[in-house]
Amino acid sequence: MAKRTTTPKSEPKTSAPKPSTNLETAKVTATSPVRKTVAPKKAAKAAAVTPMALTHERIAERAYFIAKSGNGGSEIDNWHRAERELRDGV
Repeated sequence: MAKRTTTPKSEPKTSAPKPSTNLETAKVTATSPVRKTVAPKKAAKAAAVTPMALTHERIAERAYFIAKSGNGGSEIDNWHRAERELRDGV
């Protein structure tokens, strides 16, 4: 049997990257902005602090405490104030 001779593997040729010949690619890469800051986080949803549902009982309870505080007005005024405060989250 004949003996095989092995030749050392040649190292791959390294060459500088070729410049882009495609003008469209060259234009896009030349004018693309680079972000140097961290991407902003998404804002927390406003629903994260969801106010409780306005129910007849909650409005009545708030109107009662408004009347007992001494700063209330008529029953209807207290009711409207209680609705407004609960709706606006005051």
